[in-house]
Amino acid sequence: MNQIYPYSLSGTARTSINTTSGATELKTGKSSLEMTDFMKLLAAQMANQDPTNPTDNNEFIGQMAQFASLQAMQDLRQLSLEQYGASLVGKKVVVASYDANGKYVEDTGVVDYVNYSSGSPCVVVNGKAYDLYSVMQVNSDTYKSPETSPELTVPEDSN
Repeated sequence: MNQIYPYSLSGTARTSINTTSGATELKTGKSSLEMTDFMKLLAAQMANQDPTNPTDNNEFIGQMAQFASLQAMQDLRQLSLEQYGASLVGKKVVVASYDANGKYVEDTGVVDYVNYSSGSPCVVVNGKAYDLYSVMQVNSDTYKSPETSPELTVPEDSN
């Protein structure tokens, strides 16, 4: 069984594709902890600590600060992905994916819109949705070749 992992994880889910004898199975697992998960871990840590050698309160506060910082970075990453996706609307892109047979396929077209309903931005090119990480190349569709300059006329000298 081969497992193929995307080179990047989305903010809320990691996707793995298991390929066995031509069949493709999609599994999605949670890749990030939320504040409630952290609080459960913290409560379990406090409940199971050695009563003769309790954990320092500053250590708990430090762990909470680290978690809050991590959460802020994940939120910033998600916002950055959403803004990047929006910036691609109207641009000519090359996207890559694998078809049902596992063959690498590239598609070229203009990004019509970005779909955010799956939690991770997807660009829609030629009527098909592609994960933002599938974008391999971006070109401006508004590129125009330089116009030829009109002939310049030099005023005659009045001497």
